[in-house]
Amino acid sequence: MSDLIARGPGSIEAVVSRARGGDHSPYEWLARSVSGSAALVLDLACGAGAMIDRLARPGRTVIGLDRSPGELGEARARGRGPLVRGDAFYLPFADGSLDAVVSALGLAVVANRPRLLAEVARVLRPGGVFAALTPSLRPVSVEELRLVGRLANQLRFPPHLPGVTEFKAKPALAAAGLTKAEDKRARYYYEVRTQEDARILLEGLRGTVDDARAAGAVETLVSWAGGEALRVPMPMRRIIAIK
Repeated sequence: MSDLIARGPGSIEAVVSRARGGDHSPYEWLARSVSGSAALVLDLACGAGAMIDRLARPGRTVIGLDRSPGELGEARARGRGPLVRGDAFYLPFADGSLDAVVSALGLAVVANRPRLLAEVARVLRPGGVFAALTPSLRPVSVEELRLVGRLANQLRFPPHLPGVTEFKAKPALAAAGLTKAEDKRARYYYEVRTQEDARILLEGLRGTVDDARAAGAVETLVSWAGGEALRVPMPMRRIIAIK
């Protein structure tokens, strides 16, 4: 991968935290799905721990779990914790021990979704909540689709965050013993004005880019912005289920 936009720990968080839908980011939207009464919460596939900060409140413990030493190291450097290095398919928690499990993008990138959901159901208490955030292909306007198409042509890969963008949630949840409570999509936008804005965006996107193409993509985005804010659509999907 290009040195210009080599993906490093915290790169996806840098993009998602800057995406906006009104006055909030997708992380805040996900955090709203957890009840104030939830005392023990797992941030599954936590990365650099973006959700730990968003979920923190007096009387609540939020545990971040990820298998990447680099991401966990970045989370520690940002003062986030407690943290556990672990496998999402073998969660180190007792049956029915957690009030809520959240995952920002974990459900989209996992190789074995049924296994992950089964583990989530196992560790949740009866009535516990699972909430996940994933990329989506909609809602977008015709103009936004044209922009995405132009950017995909420049990059030679679809400009999406890592992960599967669409899948049938209800049967997958039901197979694990979870009941779908919500499956909503919302509009978010990442604004590009400068080369740094473009570099951060491309670093968080899935796919590989060589040096020449990376440099060209950065310059193209800044050129399209023309000194104004180029709003790159980043639609998201929030799935909530109850055990």
